[in-house]
Amino acid sequence: MEDNARLMPTQGHHTAPKWDEEKVHKLVQYFQELEYLFQDCRVNDDCQKKDYAVQYLTYDTGETWMSIQEYEGAFTPAATHDEPKPAARAYTYEEWKAEIFKLYPGSESRD
Repeated sequence: MEDNARLMPTQGHHTAPKWDEEKVHKLVQYFQELEYLFQDCRVNDDCQKKDYAVQYLTYDTGETWMSIQEYEGAFTPAATHDEPKPAARAYTYEEWKAEIFKLYPGSESRD
């Protein structure tokens, strides 16, 4: 059986999702674009979804999003740069995404 799943775009690629942090009301659109790609690229794992979501952001915004408790469970490199280690409690992608929206008042508006 042939696997026709696409690969997720790399950061900076013209097909990668983008979010202008000055336009918080566009955050919904950012996540919609991501979730379309997740489906198209067959990304089903919550940890991978979180990692991809922060990959396309600026460094500072990505650091903020990764600092949220619900990000725990995503695979992040250990301080010693050994094998990635999962957190004790794996929060879902949806739980984490809900916390992201709380950081940006007005971000759930579709205007």
